[in-house]
Amino acid sequence: MTNPNEPDRARATQQPTSAESFVASAFRTWWPVAGHDDYPAWALSTVAHEITSGFADFGQLEPSAEPRSAWNNSPANSRNQVNQDPWYGLYRTISSVNDALISIDSGLVIGDAARTTRTQAVGKFIQGISHGYLGLYYDKAFIVDEKLALDTITKPQFHPYPEVIKAAVSELDQSIADANKAPSFTLPVDAWLFQAMTKDQFVRLANSFAARLLAYSPRSRDERAKVDWNEVIRRIDAGIQTDFAPVAQTDILWDDWKRLVARVRSGPPSDYGRPSYWLLGPADSTNGFINWMNTPLESRQPFQIRTKDRRIQGAGGPATPGKYVGYQQATIFAASRGTYRYSYYYFLRWGTGNSWQSGPQPAMTTTEMDLLKAEALIRLGRAAEAVPLINKTRVANGQLPPVTVDGPPNEPGCVPRKLNGGCGSLWDALRYEKGIELVGMSGVTAFFDARGWQTLAENSFTQLPVPGRELGTLQLDLYTFGGPGGQSIAPAPDPEKCPVTGLARCP
Repeated sequence: MTNPNEPDRARATQQPTSAESFVASAFRTWWPVAGHDDYPAWALSTVAHEITSGFADFGQLEPSAEPRSAWNNSPANSRNQVNQDPWYGLYRTISSVNDALISIDSGLVIGDAARTTRTQAVGKFIQGISHGYLGLYYDKAFIVDEKLALDTITKPQFHPYPEVIKAAVSELDQSIADANKAPSFTLPVDAWLFQAMTKDQFVRLANSFAARLLAYSPRSRDERAKVDWNEVIRRIDAGIQTDFAPVAQTDILWDDWKRLVARVRSGPPSDYGRPSYWLLGPADSTNGFINWMNTPLESRQPFQIRTKDRRIQGAGGPATPGKYVGYQQATIFAASRGTYRYSYYYFLRWGTGNSWQSGPQPAMTTTEMDLLKAEALIRLGRAAEAVPLINKTRVANGQLPPVTVDGPPNEPGCVPRKLNGGCGSLWDALRYEKGIELVGMSGVTAFFDARGWQTLAENSFTQLPVPGRELGTLQLDLYTFGGPGGQSIAPAPDPEKCPVTGLARCP
């Protein structure tokens, strides 16, 4: 017996409102696996030394343990969601928008030409950022767009991540071209990208995502040096002028990453994970961080920072909360997990109370774009132009003296300091500024920077393998990354090496 009510793709996507809803709801499945839920955010942030934790949830305990070991890519690994959730979540998102795009290509009109163009443009955008994050996370992936006839494929072909990133940027460019076909359109705040925006603002957002993909995809210092930084600047200049901060809706769109980083229950604040000393320590005006760093790993103990940076310490003294973090002398997990993971600092900028499920959730800020442009300018030998971009937040938010091309003023209490106690370079100041300004926004960006800046701990994985479950389905051999002698591993960290010659205080 045939069931006339049984849904199928062809029938569903021939209904204009259904095809539109596939695109209008697709961002909800991209959002959590792009750094705004628990997988892979906790694993990547802790590996990057941005946030520290000693709990086993969300797959962060083993990959962030030191010395580093290989990622367990077995499908039987109880924490396999680290690389499994983003893989299937991103392809689920791509599948949804592809169904709508296929119908539009076949002549479907959604209300009128402007509404159809809006659906097509946003569909290509979602397709682009989904392929883009596959390219950021994995060594290889499938490229699946609306032109690919899935029913004719007998053996799916993987593409290495540079090809995936190239395809993603091309899809974003097609999104921009599609949007520009329409005289105008708007996106509402309660669906689509969950931020009200005009067509022009949408085009700017697509350019900023392209800048992200170009800058964050390299797996090493050498690869990052080869990025087309002029193109990154072009994209940033054509990009967002206000923060992209989707507005949360209870049980529809929320930011669980922000919730857990700032969580307060009946005990201490930030009771699951805390800002790392690797993140905050360069601002310490004493030798606390230097002594901590030079102490054998298993003997490290948490300490109090003294700093002029008002994002870390208030004007009332070292125990006074700063704008972004505060001091609270608690150890939130067992010492057997490693006291080197301890931190006396909690996060308070975003995610406190119920703010993670209501109101704007910053996901891409103009500050991120400013500091990415500053990096590009430094790499292109235009360091003087980078100085005001670094000083924007450094002075306004940190209440620190401005940097020059030589770095922060060479005086006691300078921020940041080098690992030998000297005042940092302009390159050090850029890296510090980006870390302190972006912490808590997304759980994955710090990892992308760390692998390109060569600040990951030695033998950390620099990318994720295709999930073991997928490899098993395709009857392919299991493989993995990370650990001594493994593939795709980080070399010994060398954070202070500047990307160009001629900068002061550079080794």
